[in-house]
Amino acid sequence: MRRAGIKVFTIAMIGVMALVALPSAVADASHERSNDGFRATGFFHTTFEHHRWWLVAPDGRPFYSTGLNHVGPTGNDTDRTTGVCPYCQAMSANYPSVAAWTDATVARMHAWGINTLGTFSDRDVFGPRMPYTSLLSMAGGNDWFSPDFETRAKTIAANSVAARRDDPNLIGWVTDTELRWGPDWRGTTEKLDDYLQLPPGTPGRAVADAHVGDPRGFLRALANRYFEVTTEAVHEQDPNHLILGVKQIAQLTQPEVLQAARKYVDVFSIDDYQLTPGLDDAIRNAWPLYLPHDANLSSIYSVIRKPLMVMEYSFRAADAGVPNSYPPIFPTLANQAARGDAFATYVQRLYATPWMVGDHWFEYVDEPAGGRFDGEDSNFGLVSVADVPWATLVDRMTAVHAQAPDRLANHRPICWSWQRAADGRVRCSDPVVRNPH
Repeated sequence: MRRAGIKVFTIAMIGVMALVALPSAVADASHERSNDGFRATGFFHTTFEHHRWWLVAPDGRPFYSTGLNHVGPTGNDTDRTTGVCPYCQAMSANYPSVAAWTDATVARMHAWGINTLGTFSDRDVFGPRMPYTSLLSMAGGNDWFSPDFETRAKTIAANSVAARRDDPNLIGWVTDTELRWGPDWRGTTEKLDDYLQLPPGTPGRAVADAHVGDPRGFLRALANRYFEVTTEAVHEQDPNHLILGVKQIAQLTQPEVLQAARKYVDVFSIDDYQLTPGLDDAIRNAWPLYLPHDANLSSIYSVIRKPLMVMEYSFRAADAGVPNSYPPIFPTLANQAARGDAFATYVQRLYATPWMVGDHWFEYVDEPAGGRFDGEDSNFGLVSVADVPWATLVDRMTAVHAQAPDRLANHRPICWSWQRAADGRVRCSDPVVRNPH
């Protein structure tokens, strides 16, 4: 998980929408329907039709987001033991320029059926060439009821959101990642207890004082404040794109957070890593306030009642030449074939779940054998640090991705990216001749 996330937490456990108005430039397209029966609005949006939730592409095509995280020419991991970035060396040896590497990487993702650039990726390099999500990291400070929180959210939106308000390739905004809403690796207290420690007279302390003895009510008020402030800050600069939630850790999800979020988000994003046997139960036994972690996230959907997207998940195998020693809370499979089987089982279940609109694999490149900045040294990549694809895994991915809901429902060729013309209308800028299936 990025960054550190539930991994550190569970190590400790081992030890103890409706779219708003569109700009006038695309208003004429907002009522058009594509050959697939979906509205073409000029931006990604959601709809519930044909017995399931869908993302809909700017030109009205059905779209299921098959994503990949941590893709970029400069964001590769340095081995903290050697001080060397092995993948950087492979890039320099294998490609004459960053542009050549980018072309090859886009070609790989398309060949493997990956249509979305996930978080922790270089949106400036890849954004013009494929749909992407963008992480804002709006939370800050220890008092979200303070005016300072609003100021921070508005400043981030002005600096990072406004310039992308008309980009048809942007699916939507992730406002934060893996926030602390209750007991976890960052502390075992309830949020009410944290806010009761603030100085008297501060905005958060006043709200906490009004909820003494009611931690669930306080959490609902805190979550409502967070989602209201961040969503309004984004919409003030960009009324066009989706709000994708907070990359909530699946095992640490409380209903009060979902009850608040459903008023503001269009899609709720989840980080969903499978843990070694017994750890899910250990979390629930220690802190039963969290919802059960079920296979298709139905307990989360039963409260949020909005489409879900898995923003992070992965599997690793023992035959990759990296230690897989950290984090120790994930199963290590025998080989790449088993890794492919685990991927297929997991993703095919999501395809059959009507509230799922996407899944994003973590990550593009394996972590270095000596560990990255936080010690992670796992075979999470689709390619090795030598830039060699794990063929058994990506072949299996390619076959499974060809059966994604949008590929089976789409009556037109796949479109890999969109551009906005001078008149404001959006057209497919990178089609393929035919669907791979």
